[in-house]
Amino acid sequence: MRIADAIAKYLELNNVKHVFGIGAGTVGALYDAIHDTEIEVIVTRNEAGSTYSASRYSSMSKKISACILAGGVGINNGINGVADAHRVKAPVLIISGFVNRWQMGKGAVQELNTENILAPITKYSKTVLEEKDVLPELKRAIECALTPPYGPVHISIPIDVQIAEYTDTLPDIVKIDPANVYDSHSLKEAVSMINKVPSGLIMIGKGARGLGEEVKSLSSRLGWPIISTPEGKSVVEGTFPYHLGNYGFCSSDAAVHFVEKSDYDLVLILGTSLGESATRNFNEVLVKGKQVIHIDYDNKELGKVFDCELLVHQDLNNALPYILENTEKKSGEFNPPEKINEPYVKNHTGISVRLLMEKLPDLMPKNTTFLSDIGEYMNFVFKYLHIKEGMDYETSLNYGAMGNCVAGVMGAYLTDEQRKYAVIVGDGSFFMNGTEILTARQYNMPIVYFVLNNAMYGYVEHGQRFIYKRPPQGHSYERFSICDMAKAMDIKAFQITELSQLDAYKEDFASLEGPILVELITDGSEKVPAADRFKSLSNEK
Repeated sequence: MRIADAIAKYLELNNVKHVFGIGAGTVGALYDAIHDTEIEVIVTRNEAGSTYSASRYSSMSKKISACILAGGVGINNGINGVADAHRVKAPVLIISGFVNRWQMGKGAVQELNTENILAPITKYSKTVLEEKDVLPELKRAIECALTPPYGPVHISIPIDVQIAEYTDTLPDIVKIDPANVYDSHSLKEAVSMINKVPSGLIMIGKGARGLGEEVKSLSSRLGWPIISTPEGKSVVEGTFPYHLGNYGFCSSDAAVHFVEKSDYDLVLILGTSLGESATRNFNEVLVKGKQVIHIDYDNKELGKVFDCELLVHQDLNNALPYILENTEKKSGEFNPPEKINEPYVKNHTGISVRLLMEKLPDLMPKNTTFLSDIGEYMNFVFKYLHIKEGMDYETSLNYGAMGNCVAGVMGAYLTDEQRKYAVIVGDGSFFMNGTEILTARQYNMPIVYFVLNNAMYGYVEHGQRFIYKRPPQGHSYERFSICDMAKAMDIKAFQITELSQLDAYKEDFASLEGPILVELITDGSEKVPAADRFKSLSNEK
């Protein structure tokens, strides 16, 4: 068999279920070889859709995903998705093609050294020029991607190497045992510190995903409230009494009040890198005068932002059950506030984005995963979208690429095809990668696209006004009907000018059999509930 066939079989053996990408001459043999496996090929409308989908799939499932892209142009089209995977630590394998070895340096079509382009944003990037090295390098790359902390990897293979004869046996399946990587002794110290203090606060990030029951049990046992980062907002549902809501960009009123006004002794930080978006622009009020325990599976994140009394390098799947089993029940009890946020006051014209966010969980089925793209509206998502029990939430805020979720939602869908999916996206992000809705249509994916159309790059428009006291040129534009665009693609679509109109479509959302687009006409006059990002850009604390 060809080396391309060996690669396809080895991917299948290592439980790769889907390959995202677009065929091209430099990877034609690889796509041909996949025909003889059970791997499903998801062909997107742009390579960015491929890499964003792979990033969302691996970020949510913690399983390996694969992209096969043309060398040079294919990689460059998809580079934002690779960078996204790098920031969210998603185990994505990127295989790119390269020109024939005898063509190198002669100006062949699409010749470009992608190894060096991707090296800064992958854990491993290698051009494989010898036939005997291909499968060992493939195994090495997969091992690297799946070794904590996870991340994307890349190998580039010339055309003539792909079609060369493979006569060896396939390498062993990749098996990773991270047990020896982590620090178990510091968990005992964490328990000791928690047992000694009367009061505290639990902060949860995306790293605690899937551990909501353990977090709630620990919160109830200790009588300590919970705050969640924007990326960790679905770990614990918004209805849990001790959950004070979002903290970071556009914090809930209850979370800010507790952090700034309450006298607590210790902050237990679980699974967050404590970046700008999780700390209100690195505001030390969260930890000032407090003991701090920071637990994360990535040792590089520990102690990077705040000074901490105890840094625990440990997987939360091990750490949380241990802490829960060994901590003593506290005698005190937390009295939750009656409301997480102050009541709505109309200070704008047009549709209220806040009221939309408060309404969406009641419109969608209980098994819905919400995805928030990047734009001004996301601040309303962070503060006002309360995830119900059974629902999930995904965003990629730290890299912050517009269009990442409207393109990547297909990868989210493939993690669990029994769920429904809803993307919240603005017109600016939709125009960047929204044609991937055609991919969702092709593969019959049940996704609702809620598109807020305010005919502007709202975050830029209002940010420039906030910082520089005047608007930028050209960032407001003529409104185009995204609903009509979707209908032209033969996709079911509605246009909404009043929130009450959404109630008529609740049954459509419940019985999804393919994508639906809902365009919400708004004017961008509703003020962002907090200006943390604007303040950071103006160097204001």
